[in-house]
Amino acid sequence: MIARSEVEPLSTILAQTIADEIVTLGELVDRMARRGFGLLMIVLALPTMIPILPPGSAAVIGLLYIILAVQMLIGLDQPWLPPRARRYRLSPRAIVALRHRGVPVVRRIERYSRPRPLFVDDRITARAVALGVLVLGIVLFFPLPFLNTVPALAVLLLGIGLLNRDSVFLLIGFLLTTAVVLIIVFGLSTLYGLFNRLFGL
Repeated sequence: MIARSEVEPLSTILAQTIADEIVTLGELVDRMARRGFGLLMIVLALPTMIPILPPGSAAVIGLLYIILAVQMLIGLDQPWLPPRARRYRLSPRAIVALRHRGVPVVRRIERYSRPRPLFVDDRITARAVALGVLVLGIVLFFPLPFLNTVPALAVLLLGIGLLNRDSVFLLIGFLLTTAVVLIIVFGLSTLYGLFNRLFGL
């Protein structure tokens, strides 16, 4: 059974897992955790790519990003989730999005991603990815509209790069992460300037 899950394409595993109407995060982890942190990053990123999420969903997934990143930073071999997070049910809207948009996206990506040389140690790469995911998880707590899509895409690319040891996807993921941080800094500085101007008036 383990050997079969290791050779199955990610898109196939994902499609089979979300075939049911009720899917918990624990079920996804149990099915996919053998493929490592990169796989769980991809699974968590896909629902967040919906431009408008139900209230609170982005913050929940952001918290899961942070939990995952901390585990990578301390060097765990495979992901662990608290019981409450394992019981978290993906909304019907998220499942539909995964089925009709997420799986096709992953299938298209699988055509282009392949192992490409990494010029640094795997542990350093994993920790660099963890820092990026940590920052993106914190970003999802900001109540800014449509801000979840780009961080989700960055986590998706980092997850694929980590899973397939693909330096090109990792580089693009890091560039997107940097862009998200710059957007946040610019947005906060703009808001600060507006409040400062109003206060001065």
